[in-house]
Amino acid sequence: MITTTPFGTAPSGSPVTVYNLVCAGARVRVMDYGATILGIEVPDAKGTVADIVLGFDRLNGYFDNPACYGGTIGPSANRTDKGQITIGDVTYQMVHNDGPDKTNNLHTDLEHGLHKRMWDAKVDEITNTVSFTCKLDDGELGLPGNRTFTVTYALQAGPTGAAELTCTQSCATDAETFVNMTNHSYFNLAGHDSGTVLDQVAAIDAEAFLPQREDNVSSGEVRPVVDTPFDFRAPKTLGRDIDADDEQLKIARGFDHCFCLDCFAPDAEPRHALRLQDPNSGRTLDIFVTAPGAHLYTGNWLGDIDAKDGCSYGPRDGVAFEPEFWPDNNHHAQWAHPVCTPDHPFSSTIVYRFSTVC
Repeated sequence: MITTTPFGTAPSGSPVTVYNLVCAGARVRVMDYGATILGIEVPDAKGTVADIVLGFDRLNGYFDNPACYGGTIGPSANRTDKGQITIGDVTYQMVHNDGPDKTNNLHTDLEHGLHKRMWDAKVDEITNTVSFTCKLDDGELGLPGNRTFTVTYALQAGPTGAAELTCTQSCATDAETFVNMTNHSYFNLAGHDSGTVLDQVAAIDAEAFLPQREDNVSSGEVRPVVDTPFDFRAPKTLGRDIDADDEQLKIARGFDHCFCLDCFAPDAEPRHALRLQDPNSGRTLDIFVTAPGAHLYTGNWLGDIDAKDGCSYGPRDGVAFEPEFWPDNNHHAQWAHPVCTPDHPFSSTIVYRFSTVC
């Protein structure tokens, strides 16, 4: 049974509701403001349950939320050079909100993007699913088309009996447009309030990553991970190489880069992308995606006081893994591009599988 609890009032005056999904020993809390993941509670190897997602106890924490905790990001995730998207012969302008001179764009609009909108909710008890929808008018947030966005969260038992949270993001439009959505949850498998994630072990299915310019926009190079700190093909702790003498790590204060995930094919089923393990608790997270890339961000700029459970978050206290088409792909003709037309809606699926190891 999916239960609901009130969570305050949005700036628009609309009441905000939390939806509680329970299955296979896990509990997931999502809300209709920003189609946001508020919490994921899962047991460790000894059965002790902890919330492994960073966030806030109070709704007003999400009104500012520069870290975008748990939010649905779009229509355009990550950084876009000059905030410009070209579709056909027309160049569209998003707000300038990122970079040293605020000349670029980050996450479409940090004040009015999808993570700051009220979404309509629909519950399906049979599939243990909550679906959220949000509409944007033609030209709204700088991009064309009357668009309907949908985010569906389904909590079910996977093939091994472990809990799986499936997040499906989609967009239907009446005109060709640009969509590159993601989810911006931060994980700490020891518990959201357990401090640094640098001792947690990650493996990423990627032979290459995207270097950045000084302003954090993709440089256009696709660089092999071999012989770099970005080589996560074999498991290693997030902290092992994070402070290495590497120009890319210095630009971002750590990992804040898109990984070019192996075996991408358009419209394919989700494939494995990441395994994250906490050696102390035994909690394990496997992420499966349909997107060609995913952005690994080790929370290098986090700084929130009085967050969830009264704790404070500092740099590297959480790690985000954001599936996406490669950032700034609109300016690189040779890269894969998302498709969103009246005949071909955009769709992206993320599967979070939770388990334990002894």
